[in-house]
Amino acid sequence: MAKKNFQLTTTSARVAVVTFDAADKMNILAEKVLQELAALLDAVAAAGDCRGLVFISGREDQFIVGASVDEIEAISTPEQARDNCRAFEGLLRKFSQLKIPTVAAVHGPCLGGGLELILCCSYRVASSAEITKFAAPEIKLGLIPGAGGTQRLPRLVGISTALDIVLTGRSYPARQAAKVGLVDAVVPRARLEEIACDYALQKKPPANMTSSKKNKSIKQLLPEIALEKNPLGRKLMARKAREAVIRETRSFYPAAYKALEAIFEGMELPLDKGLELEAQLFSQLVCTRECRSLIHLFHATTALKKNNFRKDGKAKYGDAKIARVGIIGAGFMGTGLATLAADRNVNVLISDPDGDAVGRLLKHAHGYFAKKVRRRRLKKFQQAQKMAMITPGTTIAGFNSAQLVIEAVYEKLELKQQILQTCEEQLDDDMIFASNTSALSITELAAQAKNPQRVLGMHFFSPVEKMPLLEIVVTKKTAGWAISRAIEFGQALGKQVIIVQDQPGFYTTRVLAFMMAEALRILLEGCPIENIDKALTDFGFPVGPITLIDEVGIDIGLHVLDTLTKHELMEAPPQLEALPAQGYLGRKAGKGFFQYRDGKKLDADANIYKLLNITNTRNTDIPHDLIVDRCLLLFVNEAVKCLDDKVIAAPRDGDVGAVFGLGFPPFWGGPFKYVDHVGSKAIVQNLHTLQNKYGHRFAPAKGLVARAERDEKFL
Repeated sequence: MAKKNFQLTTTSARVAVVTFDAADKMNILAEKVLQELAALLDAVAAAGDCRGLVFISGREDQFIVGASVDEIEAISTPEQARDNCRAFEGLLRKFSQLKIPTVAAVHGPCLGGGLELILCCSYRVASSAEITKFAAPEIKLGLIPGAGGTQRLPRLVGISTALDIVLTGRSYPARQAAKVGLVDAVVPRARLEEIACDYALQKKPPANMTSSKKNKSIKQLLPEIALEKNPLGRKLMARKAREAVIRETRSFYPAAYKALEAIFEGMELPLDKGLELEAQLFSQLVCTRECRSLIHLFHATTALKKNNFRKDGKAKYGDAKIARVGIIGAGFMGTGLATLAADRNVNVLISDPDGDAVGRLLKHAHGYFAKKVRRRRLKKFQQAQKMAMITPGTTIAGFNSAQLVIEAVYEKLELKQQILQTCEEQLDDDMIFASNTSALSITELAAQAKNPQRVLGMHFFSPVEKMPLLEIVVTKKTAGWAISRAIEFGQALGKQVIIVQDQPGFYTTRVLAFMMAEALRILLEGCPIENIDKALTDFGFPVGPITLIDEVGIDIGLHVLDTLTKHELMEAPPQLEALPAQGYLGRKAGKGFFQYRDGKKLDADANIYKLLNITNTRNTDIPHDLIVDRCLLLFVNEAVKCLDDKVIAAPRDGDVGAVFGLGFPPFWGGPFKYVDHVGSKAIVQNLHTLQNKYGHRFAPAKGLVARAERDEKFL
């Protein structure tokens, strides 16, 4: 007999308690689940002997994680999407149609459709546990809430708060949710069901557990009355909100505009009409390219959370987690890595012979945590706890207690080999050694290693605290249990982790190098620096390729181009060697393709044209579309070559790496999803056109040609 998703019990005080414990792995509001819930609520209504109803999760790690993304993805027409929204909202509305008080007792994440469900209840009680959070993440899928979220939420918490929840998708912890009026009480986990039942019986909750929303002063209420409570004020809010959306999204994400329309226009309508408007706007988004791309990224990142080497790791280490990591090098990357690890409650040992560098690392970490205290994301005592997790030193003494050692020194193979040798001589054989490198060969690094099976690469992206990708580089000798350890650590830091094979440039560096090299060739043809960057940012990249070279460092960029040239993967433009010799190293030197003052980027540096001997300067005849095609298609083509060469295991890995590591526009879904959107035949044809005009570097990858011939997609 199939397991039911809901259990119905009744307390001695005649409160019906509905416990949601899905038959599947997650509490998801799929169609069959909702139908079962609807039948159960109908049965409660028909019985007529209950004084109240409490809805609670039977799981310790979640309340409801949302609606079924698979079912949303399966929608094929706007009409179907609209009908699904109406049906979904109609089922949730059964809570508000009951003639008795209904209470949502929330412990764990309450997301998307789960949030819309509790909005239909009379009261909402939340546990004070850290995992209890509320969010409407639909915007991250290119959607808006479709079952009442844009209508009931602003009516409950106000327009301003609703805009923040819907437009950002960010999570509200339980106490913050109570402050804005989303939650009526925050209570200890152990008393959650008890107090929820009290609410169902209309009993007064403890004074220290009620929301502060209802106790606002007149001074606090004045802005709300002046803006949200009158039509002219709402029009002003709508205009300002639209300006903010244009500024933040650059008009690439239609869902943000639909959210504004749903909230502001819906507030001028009766609730039923507002719900119809919401369903109509949702239906206009679900089949768009942006939505399909973002759902693809959701599935890809979810799949990559699975550690395919976990079995090897468990066989070697059991259930032991990485509690301590050693970091060699207190430079920019080592500093960011140490700070993030401490922030994620991993003990950090630091080694750098330069005591001043270690001091700067500690100063950076202190400032990082102090900023969190100012923003009330940490308490003062927690700042001290985080700092205590960093143990500084000038040698690797004590590193035997670290389960993982990461070197983050200058990109020089001989130096990294020397550090590896020292670690193998002085530390236990259980040490896993990782090199933070963007291009150096891990195979060459481990060539003389005593235990090459313990050596791998961990390519973090700068700044480490913000950039979400980690590229783990493995050789033919790297052991599965070592890879598992690296994955665990990366995921503990909150990173999206992809595994790549040790080939020149790995994945991200290789594909990015081709785009940057082409941008430099266009510059050498006399195209203004600003035109090149604008063409790519107008396409959707967060920064242009020339700006990115400055950010990476011109010297490092040239080192990467030279490495790929040496391995005959590309031919770097030779004129660029003149720049580092004249001190042009990029932002870090305050002098690069752009000028800098006090760390702020200014206009392009006119001296660049002279140093590169560009005689036809300010050539504005190169169309933006051609700039995009030349840079973008080389990027995409090289990504496919990496798949052909087995550098990456699957197209999804390439998309996640490009989006989260290199800023490939998420609304395109990554280079492989981009090919699927545009069509492999069209991409191949465009590459052939560019090849005929500019040379062999535009020759289509074998994988592209094969898919074009078979009219197949990557995903």
